Amino acid sequence: MEKKNANPNILLLEEICKSVALSADTLTAIIAKTEDSGQKTLLSEMLETYEGFGLRARHRLRELGEETKAPGTLENLPSRISVTMATLTDRSGPEIARLVIDGAVMNVSEYKDRIRDADEAGADLANIRLAGDLLAFHEEMINKMRRYL
Repeated sequence: MEKKNANPNILLLEEICKSVALSADTLTAIIAKTEDSGQKTLLSEMLETYEGFGLRARHRLRELGEETKAPGTLENLPSRISVTMATLTDRSGPEIARLVIDGAVMNVSEYKDRIRDADEAGADLANIRLAGDLLAFHEEMINKMRRYL
């Protein structure tokens, strides 16, 4: 729940931290189910990129005097269950790609809204750019996974 009159930079950076942590956790679960070595390498590289975004966002939060907590097990559980269920009978490259693409598409939509809201609320351009870079990364993920469909 957003606080009225809260710092838009803190709100945006906290959302980035939470989103990146949840996405990285889901991607870790997907990597564990991936059988194609090339796809697994690509997903591992994507995971490293997520971790880099998380570090940048946490660093900026610390500069603002804020700390963020990693999402708890209960927040991660739905995505892990979804990955497990989706890969029970099919761990093929196309199924793994579909899972990654579905998550990235959802993130693209969310980040467009987050960027718009942060901009309207007066967030710093550097933080909006970080969210924009993350949006572009999700679009890149979609494009890279398409070759496995």
